[in-house]
Amino acid sequence: MHLIIAEKNIVAERVAAFLAGKAKVQVTRDGAAAHYVFDDTVVMGLRGHVVEVDFVEGYNNWRSVEHPPRSLINADIIKKPTEKKIVGAMQKFAKKATRVTIATDYDTEGELIGKEAYELIRAVNAKVPIDRARFSAITKDEIVKSIQEATALDFNLAAAGESRQIIDLVWGASLTRFLSITAHRGADSILSVGRVQSPTLAMIVDREREIEAFVPTKYWMLSLATEKAGIGVEARHIHGRFTDPAEAKAAYEATKAPVKVTDVITGHKIDRAPAPLDTTALIVGASRLGISASYAMNRAEDLYMRGFISYPRTDNTVYPKSLKIAEHMEIFAHGAFAKEAGYVKDHLRSVPTRGKKETTDHPPIYPTSHANREEIGDDVSWKLYEFIVRRFFATICIDAEWETLKINLQAGFEPYTITGGRILEPGWRGVYPYSKAEENILPEFTVGETLPLLSKNSEEKETQPPARYSQSRLIQRMEELGLGTKSTRHEVISKLAGRKYIEGNPMKPTIIGRAVTESLEEFAGTITEPTMTKTLEEHMGDIAGGKNTIDKVLSESRKMLSGIFDDLEKNEAAIGRDLMERTREEQTIGPCPVCGKPLRIKRVGSSQFIGCSGYPDCTFNAGLPPATWGNAVKMNEVCEIHGLNHVQLLRKGAPAWKIGCPLCSHIKSNTDAFLLMPAMTEEGVRKLNAAHIYTVSELISRGPAVLAKNLGVTTSAAEKLIREAEEVLALLKKRTELKKFVSKNVTPKRGRGHSKVSAALISRGIADVEALSRADPQDLLEAKLSEAEAASLVAEAKSLINITRMKEYGVPAITLKKYVNAGFDDPEKFVSVHPAGLSLATGVSVATICNHQKLVAEKLCRPCPEKISKAAFDAGITPLKKKADPELLTPLALAGVYSPELLVKADVKTLKAVTGIEEKQIADLQKYAKKVTEK
Repeated sequence: MHLIIAEKNIVAERVAAFLAGKAKVQVTRDGAAAHYVFDDTVVMGLRGHVVEVDFVEGYNNWRSVEHPPRSLINADIIKKPTEKKIVGAMQKFAKKATRVTIATDYDTEGELIGKEAYELIRAVNAKVPIDRARFSAITKDEIVKSIQEATALDFNLAAAGESRQIIDLVWGASLTRFLSITAHRGADSILSVGRVQSPTLAMIVDREREIEAFVPTKYWMLSLATEKAGIGVEARHIHGRFTDPAEAKAAYEATKAPVKVTDVITGHKIDRAPAPLDTTALIVGASRLGISASYAMNRAEDLYMRGFISYPRTDNTVYPKSLKIAEHMEIFAHGAFAKEAGYVKDHLRSVPTRGKKETTDHPPIYPTSHANREEIGDDVSWKLYEFIVRRFFATICIDAEWETLKINLQAGFEPYTITGGRILEPGWRGVYPYSKAEENILPEFTVGETLPLLSKNSEEKETQPPARYSQSRLIQRMEELGLGTKSTRHEVISKLAGRKYIEGNPMKPTIIGRAVTESLEEFAGTITEPTMTKTLEEHMGDIAGGKNTIDKVLSESRKMLSGIFDDLEKNEAAIGRDLMERTREEQTIGPCPVCGKPLRIKRVGSSQFIGCSGYPDCTFNAGLPPATWGNAVKMNEVCEIHGLNHVQLLRKGAPAWKIGCPLCSHIKSNTDAFLLMPAMTEEGVRKLNAAHIYTVSELISRGPAVLAKNLGVTTSAAEKLIREAEEVLALLKKRTELKKFVSKNVTPKRGRGHSKVSAALISRGIADVEALSRADPQDLLEAKLSEAEAASLVAEAKSLINITRMKEYGVPAITLKKYVNAGFDDPEKFVSVHPAGLSLATGVSVATICNHQKLVAEKLCRPCPEKISKAAFDAGITPLKKKADPELLTPLALAGVYSPELLVKADVKTLKAVTGIEEKQIADLQKYAKKVTEK
């Protein structure tokens, strides 16, 4: 049997389809692992890495005295499976295999994943031949060829990947642990440090400091307006920027009519077509389309696995000779890009463009198959695919050509110039709209002619600070400095954002991100510099080329890290004080409105709120949305009213939710609750806020005397306000219960979130779950619920209310659960059936049921059902069990017929109407019961 192992399931599925040809592919699942079987071949996909590296037991306790952070540098490393079901399935097939082919991605990470699979297979089958298929596109030709021409696994390349994996683990774990412990950070607020992420963060912090330190300089730009043949044109002073205001003023005043043409210079410019796409260029292009780096790579990976583009992680910018351009263009002869393909055919260059980087592992990124928008699916993927197609077209089109024109003028004694240009040959620009080049067609000018001076202008400007890094520009800079790899750079940025070290795009450091960087720079600066990381990257690359070994590079890494720890441990106390001081500011948003002490962002589990540092003496607090919606982060903007920093919620993969001033938000969110009080006015709410009473519960807690003093009202008026507040608080609790109930029982859809459904119900007078249980389902349709959803929601509400009533009536929770499961949650229904039937339906003894029915009947002021003893029940039901099936006995007993004697006396038609049992079945049972009673 031939076992083929792909990196992911979607690739395995496509590989199987390509190789099977006309044979039927059988899809089976073994636990979590799907596999595809045809002929004598099994293809299965992994989930990327199925094993991970970790420290040996004992090193995972952060507070261990025996294993402090420094000890991680030389700790033994083990490998342990993370996907045990997939590993189990792979090893099961490997035992029977006569050939194994590793078909993971063709890069360092893919080679390491392949080596992990190799080692797991060798553990169960030491002799089976294992080879390696390498491909750059998931197309039939590429896959078939790669399997036929499979070679050996590249253990050097895998070792390079493994060295990076171990180095990143050791550096990240040891430094993160040291810094977090030193700064007394809890498990939910660790300070992460990394070999690549820390220098990258330092670049963002450096740029922010440059912006803060920037002092703008004024300068002046001079221009004039003239015309030729009725066409207005603008000319700029040849001097460009004037930094001396006196010089600018003198040139402005010397600019006088007439305006004379002194030179007419024409030229010809070649506008070179762009180079083929590598990973960095793809990310830069995606950024201009509004797609983040991490999402662009996510979508590109999906397009690759579905066979639409070549492998998206590549440094190559030179197409291989094996790519037959003319033949490849035929796939676009029809469909969405047929028009552009025809244009390219007419403007085809003799040799495609070349970039500066040429490698032999993967070609540049190019489209491997044609697709339309429907096949691609989502809009972002389509935009990215179209960009890749058009970039490929541009690289094989001829260059564009321009005619340039420069007109030099003399206005008085001051020189001015006009520049223009027009396209002679659009070339690649005819298919590539992502690089704009505007034509500026000028009228004809003649040397010596005079033009009118229509106006002149001296515009005062200021130099601008350097721009913050966009994701794409930062990735370019990381590549220039040798930080990370083509496969990891976008992931580093995502990690920095996920750890709340940076925000926005362009990116700026958060308070905590800056605090960590500046503390490290002061006490262990080498962590934040790219030199050490670049050196390690180069040496890890040498492993792949066989010029170095994993043991030597790991040893070098340990020496570097030991040197860093020498600096850190020497300054441990100072680092702790520095970080705690810096990070305290991260949480402080301004003065408490009640006592003046610092207000801070606080977290307890998933809850977060603004609390006073003077607690318990001062109990002021303002709620924030839970952390599941995003972590609360302090912003630089300050509220003009309360002097508090604004707050926003940051969550990975979601735009920032700007709450603004937390006190303004707190007041606004509670004003509506105050106005539910009949005696309350907006002016009254302002008086309450002035007295630092921001919520209904705070009003109640003040008590009549204090409230009367705070508001300047009588004690009786204060007492009335408190009574009204208590009624509102009860109403709000019921509304909260309704919202929770809706969240649990309604599936959110676009334009129909839980909050909107709850608000729609409340607007129709359905303010709590009990009201919902009595509602007409038709009234719920305005909440954008379907008829089925409305009926289900009302039914669930009725069930909840009934269960609550049963509990209140004294039915124990354990037994109540059995009643509910049997469908007897309604108190009225519960006391309307016979205890014998309830016993059969629920398994609860008749004595217990009789006691519970008595409790409920008394609360409902209804007569209690017949009470029977266990002996009477057993004596009656036992003979019937010998003849009747349980599904017949239960409805009979619920109707009060639980013995042969009662069955004989029963009226057949009445019993049918009550139980739904066919008359013939009842008659047959009566015959049996009669024989039993006659005995």
